[in-house]
Amino acid sequence: MMAGNVTAAGFVQELAQRLSSVNPFLASFMISFVSNSIPFMTVPYLALIAGYGALLNDNFERFLVGIGGGLGAAIGKMVVFYFGREFHRVLSEETRENLEFFAKAFQHGVFIAIFLFAALPLPDDVLYIPLGVAGYNPVLFFTAVALGKILLTLGAVYFGDIVGQAAAWLQVALGLGGGEEPNPVVTALLLLAASIAVTIMIIRMDWKRVVEVYNEYGPLAGLYEMGLQAVAALMPRRYGRSFVERGEALLERLRGEQQRRPVEG
Repeated sequence: MMAGNVTAAGFVQELAQRLSSVNPFLASFMISFVSNSIPFMTVPYLALIAGYGALLNDNFERFLVGIGGGLGAAIGKMVVFYFGREFHRVLSEETRENLEFFAKAFQHGVFIAIFLFAALPLPDDVLYIPLGVAGYNPVLFFTAVALGKILLTLGAVYFGDIVGQAAAWLQVALGLGGGEEPNPVVTALLLLAASIAVTIMIIRMDWKRVVEVYNEYGPLAGLYEMGLQAVAALMPRRYGRSFVERGEALLERLRGEQQRRPVEG
């Protein structure tokens, strides 16, 4: 298992090093476009973007990677969006109704839902294809996705920079040598571990509950619930359920106080 992880980590780091000689905007744009244009087949391009960010020393280049990656991802998602529109013609009536129901599940602020799915490492095609089927406004869709993906890509770039610094500290602490450049294997392994943790977190989150809270209380409450679910997903199930219940109870108390204030005034 360790040998496989080292091989995968080394591949990511080697590819990122090759890309470092290419224009950062163009490299990030192409990586993100290709990775996001295939429905339900998004490769873990953020790990590659993060590895790329670990090699950059200039903030302007990191900014270019964030903008290029965000725009490339947004255009790739437009392909997915129009795929949903064309796919609509060959779907059965029952399947079409199910997809449209999912698109309408986000009753409060579809634009915000699109932005959140784009800005977070979520399986966003499960929302974007139904929106294409439902005929959502493509201009609003692109705007929300572009803003979210730029934010997500910038986050990945700076996360990669932080991991690179952590790798440099770790290799000194473990006696693997010092120097300004972190060991590429150590850096890539840390990125791989972080990617695995995020994947596990996404799989274990109760997305149905997030959508329910989003519809009942609005976007801010939905984002709050998403945060609760993300933290709980990294805990043992018993403690995770208890954590979510306490968090939701706090939300209910805060809402009750807000509703009583006008009456008491």
